[in-house]
Amino acid sequence: MEYGRQRMGSTEQDPGVTAEDALPDRETTLRGTTATGATAEPTAAGVTAERTTAAEVPTVGVTARQTTAAGMTAVVGGGAAGIAAVKALVEAGLPVFGIERAGSLGGLWRLEPGTASYESLRLNTSRPRTEFSDFPMPPDWPDYPGRAQMLEYLRSYADHFGVGERFRFGTVLESARRTGDGWELELTGPEGAYRETVEHLVVANGHNHEPLLPDPPYPGTFTGTESHAHDYVGPAELAGRRVLVVGTGNSAVDIAAELAGHASAVLLSARRGVWVLPKRLLGRPSDQLNGALAALLPWRVRQVVSQAVLRVAGPRHAGPRLPAPVRGVLQDHPTLSDAVPALVARGEILARPGIARLDGSRVHFADGRSDEVDHIVWCTGYRAVTPFLDPAPVPDPSSLLLYRHVFPVGDASISYVGLMQSTGSALPVVEVQGRLVAAVRAGTHRLPDPRTARRIASAELAAARARWGERRPHMRIDVDGYLRVMRRELRPSPSRALAGRRIVVTGAAGTFGRAMSARFTARGARVVGLDIAVPAGSAVLGDGPGVPIVACDITSPASVDAAVAEAVALLGGIDLLVNNAGRGGPAPAELAPGEEAEAQLRLNLLGAWRVTAAAMPHLVRARGQVVFIASRMALLPLPLAAAYGVSKRALAAYADALRLEVGTHVGVTTVYPSMVRSPIHDSTRRAGLSLDAVSRPEPVEGVVDAIVRAVTSRRAPRDVATTARGRVEMMVGRHVPSLADRLVRRTVAARIAAGDFADAPLAAGMVRRHRP
Repeated sequence: MEYGRQRMGSTEQDPGVTAEDALPDRETTLRGTTATGATAEPTAAGVTAERTTAAEVPTVGVTARQTTAAGMTAVVGGGAAGIAAVKALVEAGLPVFGIERAGSLGGLWRLEPGTASYESLRLNTSRPRTEFSDFPMPPDWPDYPGRAQMLEYLRSYADHFGVGERFRFGTVLESARRTGDGWELELTGPEGAYRETVEHLVVANGHNHEPLLPDPPYPGTFTGTESHAHDYVGPAELAGRRVLVVGTGNSAVDIAAELAGHASAVLLSARRGVWVLPKRLLGRPSDQLNGALAALLPWRVRQVVSQAVLRVAGPRHAGPRLPAPVRGVLQDHPTLSDAVPALVARGEILARPGIARLDGSRVHFADGRSDEVDHIVWCTGYRAVTPFLDPAPVPDPSSLLLYRHVFPVGDASISYVGLMQSTGSALPVVEVQGRLVAAVRAGTHRLPDPRTARRIASAELAAARARWGERRPHMRIDVDGYLRVMRRELRPSPSRALAGRRIVVTGAAGTFGRAMSARFTARGARVVGLDIAVPAGSAVLGDGPGVPIVACDITSPASVDAAVAEAVALLGGIDLLVNNAGRGGPAPAELAPGEEAEAQLRLNLLGAWRVTAAAMPHLVRARGQVVFIASRMALLPLPLAAAYGVSKRALAAYADALRLEVGTHVGVTTVYPSMVRSPIHDSTRRAGLSLDAVSRPEPVEGVVDAIVRAVTSRRAPRDVATTARGRVEMMVGRHVPSLADRLVRRTVAARIAAGDFADAPLAAGMVRRHRP
């Protein structure tokens, strides 16, 4: 539902000049409606409308309708924020539907009547800093994609993640009222009016839809024509006219630059100075410089560095200039333009200060100059509105005190996604906000108590006021700092890190598989096992390892594809894959590989590879983790079991390669247990090649402990040894391989001398070569 818009890849798109910048005084109103001051704070709950009964709501022409699932969430808006919110809720396995008044998704990027879009609209944040984390933009796109490309990107993202099918198009949310069970929505759709009750409401309708015009008007009367940036389509409509553009936000400078080649004169009025940044700096998109510094420096230090770089490396133009900014570059919303400073310097755009008064066709400015003007384009920003909510508790959404800019303090029944003004792109912000909503709704994340939430939100508001002043401080966020905070926020605590996670375990009927599955389910995870041997009764919860077991031969592509699809159907996705299936057995390196060696390679390496590849799209979507259970023999190879050691070393190499390919979205961990007493060693023992005197056995519980630590860590560890001795062996095997060889040779020589291999035909050659 597009009651609001976002523009130019940022959430404060197109403020032009805000109300307080554009108007003679700081108390501003919309025509006929008084706006609250920027410091006003509605009630802590954000929305505290009195509960209504069905009898209190008009019923003429409205059909009652029940939700189709318990715990339903409704998301209002089909722009970037609504798409991201629905996607997060779908991935969390939660019932959700979206409401969009237009006939398709895309928000402001749709070039249709009523949107704030125009054909030449482009991002003002660079492609890598704009894209969603799990859906990169095509690498051959320009640094700053245009309107049509952004629309294509959002719709492709929605199609890829199955978001579009959850939306009700052509549907308007007329009102949302509190009920005892949640929210009663009054909707008008293609089939008429109806009501529906939902448990949670996500407000993602944008906040750049209702134009904010000077009110009270500037003194005097203007006899020319005027419009708001929201209604701008293209330069042809103003060709040959003297046009005054009021504002210095991104739309203002874009429109002024585009008009310069068509209007007879273009004037650009600003009440205050603003930083107009080049789109490229030091050979890269300019926003990437600040993004790189953000990981290292606080914003005040970054500001000093950024301004120094601009002075040294920024473009220089001889001639007139726009007014110099008073505040620092990181204390204002960034305005990007390569064209406007040059056009001003050449006199093709005439820079003017703020308007003093209007006099017929003449506009008088604060410096005493005046100009004849045919048309004024007001780029004076937008008013955030939620027309479907009771205005009594929420007179001005831009002044809501929200925990993490999402949840009203003390109220988890409503959330806001996209109600913020970011120093960078909106897409990464609404992505993490959607995930926070989904985590709270799924029960995997708990909001702090109201007192703590209020303290945190108030501290963030105070910091915003210190940096940005009174220009919408409730909505202001520094994109890089905010994303860091939110990622920490969404990191599950160790005690809850497995709750609700969807886990697939291969070899689930074996020793490790049963123990892991039991531990995972005890910690609240949902587990599905894959195994070629399905214990009786374990196809459903109950017998066996206590999890559903799907029959799967991981050496068969068809079997893997079908089993992974079934696991996904049971779980609704995959957050964690544990490649545990394995096979051991004697296979001397000096002999040609037989069926046993080939079987171990197919199962231990290629089987794990095949299952991982089948699960990877789901892991990427969930930003999940894959764990490979290798062996200490991948680091300290032992003779007479070459196929097992080679397959496990190759598995570790595969994990390393995979990490380089998908590590931006999926954690990849390799675990190296020592010997655990299990049936996997029976064939080796029968061949007289027991490892008992070579590798010290460890309890299976210790291995499972190490795996649980690995999958609940803040960051997926690369390599994990399961014991202190194992860490030493890992270090020796990796960094001092010659010492590792000597240790193994000494152990083997001692076993041969003790006659351990006297009855092992496969060891005859090695025994013979060790004779004096």
